[in-house]
Amino acid sequence: MARRSDHTRDELKILVLDKAWQLIDSKGFEGLTARAIASEIGYAPGTIYNLFDSMDDLYLQINARTLDILYDTLSAPVCNNPGKPSQDNMKAMALAYMDFARDYHPYWLMLFNFRLPEDRKVQAWYQEKIDRLFEPLETLLQPMFPEAHERKMKMAARVLWSSVHGLCFLQETGKVSIVSQNDASSDIASNFLIETFLAGLHAND
Repeated sequence: MARRSDHTRDELKILVLDKAWQLIDSKGFEGLTARAIASEIGYAPGTIYNLFDSMDDLYLQINARTLDILYDTLSAPVCNNPGKPSQDNMKAMALAYMDFARDYHPYWLMLFNFRLPEDRKVQAWYQEKIDRLFEPLETLLQPMFPEAHERKMKMAARVLWSSVHGLCFLQETGKVSIVSQNDASSDIASNFLIETFLAGLHAND
């Protein structure tokens, strides 16, 4: 077993997070325990609690990594091409999100399945990462709203984002046919959703 002095505290935190990330990939969120991580890194399970306030804190740190990767995905040039209409960029963004859910499936599931205990509030740094996720879509929606209606624009971004997520969830659980005729894929359904959503916004101008 490695000695505590083999790594600095910061090095050990990175080691724990890296091993936890690998465990999620191989065993899923359910297999992520202090004992499993400690066994992988050659330290006692108590070491995990010396580095993190709790396992919940560790889970949030892992989710933060996922949020950062997802933000980079939604901010990619292919989703924000200034030479294309906003609708086309939104469709590309929706497709990128669905690809992300497939490519990072266990981390995507953990991001939405993990819940903090009711007596714990989400910390400001984590909430900032969540709010940042909506910024790429807000940028695309911004021209459709008067400057005085920023609050409505932000709500529209969250409603559309959540709707695409719902279709993605159905796709990932094999139940997209519930809302799509002839087992149409979720990207076809999301395109229709975006077109209808934007048509509704324009109709209310």
